[in-house]
Amino acid sequence: MSTIGQENLGPLNRDFAKFLPAISNFYNTFISKQRVTEGAHIPKDRIPKGFENDVEGLNFLNPEKGYFTYDVGLYSAGHACLDVEKAPDRDSMCVNRDRKFSTIVGDSGGYQIGKGVIKFDWQDFEGNKANKVRSDILNWLELTADWSMTLDIPTWASGPLNSSRTGLKSFEDCLKGTLYNNNYFQKNRLGQTKFLNVLQGDDWNTACIWYDAVKNFEFEGWAMGGLNMCDLEVLLRRLIIMRDEKKLDKKNWIHVLGTSQLDWACFLTQIQRQLRKHVNPDVTISFDSASAFLSTANGLVYTHNLFTPKRWSYIMEKAPDDKRLKHSTIPFPFKSAIGNRLNMGDVCWYGPGDLNKNDKEGKTAWDSFSYCLMMAHNVYNHIRAVQIANDINDIEMVKHRPQVKHWRKTKDSDNTDQMSDFVPKNILYFNTFVEELFESEKPMELLDSASSFLADNRGTRWQTSTGGGKGQNNFSSLFDGA
Repeated sequence: MSTIGQENLGPLNRDFAKFLPAISNFYNTFISKQRVTEGAHIPKDRIPKGFENDVEGLNFLNPEKGYFTYDVGLYSAGHACLDVEKAPDRDSMCVNRDRKFSTIVGDSGGYQIGKGVIKFDWQDFEGNKANKVRSDILNWLELTADWSMTLDIPTWASGPLNSSRTGLKSFEDCLKGTLYNNNYFQKNRLGQTKFLNVLQGDDWNTACIWYDAVKNFEFEGWAMGGLNMCDLEVLLRRLIIMRDEKKLDKKNWIHVLGTSQLDWACFLTQIQRQLRKHVNPDVTISFDSASAFLSTANGLVYTHNLFTPKRWSYIMEKAPDDKRLKHSTIPFPFKSAIGNRLNMGDVCWYGPGDLNKNDKEGKTAWDSFSYCLMMAHNVYNHIRAVQIANDINDIEMVKHRPQVKHWRKTKDSDNTDQMSDFVPKNILYFNTFVEELFESEKPMELLDSASSFLADNRGTRWQTSTGGGKGQNNFSSLFDGA
């Protein structure tokens, strides 16, 4: 019986923007099936001896039994069972949870619709078959989530890779479809979840067109997609406009889609603090990433963090995978509330000559449950990396209060103008810049003057989301005449 004890990670967020693990269908299935089959899904001899709460201990949404607990997560309709009669069993981890403890943000599955994973009748967009999909998604969101994305159609769904699948030819097609979906949700909702109005756009012009088209829907919060989620200048301009148009009043949740960078975790915390101070004291900013789950599929494990001016990141390495470690009692070397309960034999389950579930001898020593264990370890470490990054930034910003007017772009190899031993200078500059921005009487001029600095902090998804700014050499030119 383990004596390690439970770790509750939620309170460690303090007043940080909330990181949401984007829970994978694979992970949800292991936990949910074990619940429904009362422990019969994973054989008893496969469960690590250090797991005093069985497989349910991997359920971080369970405040009583989780080996570590965390009170927020994201789950997508694109991975879920949309049959609301079956969903309580199939998605038990997210559906049958303690709602006083945990908050789930539901993704509507627009990505999977655009990719063709969720089949949609594009030929009869407003017909019965299409409405059946809309209804199923809406009902699932109401059953499962506390906050939910509206069913947007991302603009890439009309691009060359997806147009033949969707029949969408243009930005206008995506916006028109989204407006129909928004109206459908607004008309047919039951009121059991609060909705986040999703913003898209590939450049400043289309981002403005999209915002103006959707901004008057009576939803309870916002979600930032497209350029809004990966370019700080666009995000801040949008928030200033929304503030001035009173579109942030009583809108208590803003979600930034698909963000895993630790510098952005700090940026979003500082933005949330300023919004709470100057605009809406009840607003929460959240952001999600599936990296902890996806990396496991590639055999990677979170090993440690690096907090230096040159590298501000969590580190993933190839995980131990050797059949000679079957039955090994060597402790798993990487620390977490999960890893501390494991021996290497719990991870490397197959030995030489062992057959996998397909009655074949595979190359890996891992079985399916090994991947589940490593996902849990990775989720823990991703959450802690975000929290530690924010803690270190708070420590260093007491000492360092640089003004963005003194910022200069330098080569990555040039470490001479770094002021902290831990925090990259751009994060420290942003801390003071965003404070000045929300106090300024001329915020747009301030954003103009800081355009080069903000461009230096674009998210890693900016290039893929925008095609590198649609050929713009100077991104601030997108704002000419705005």
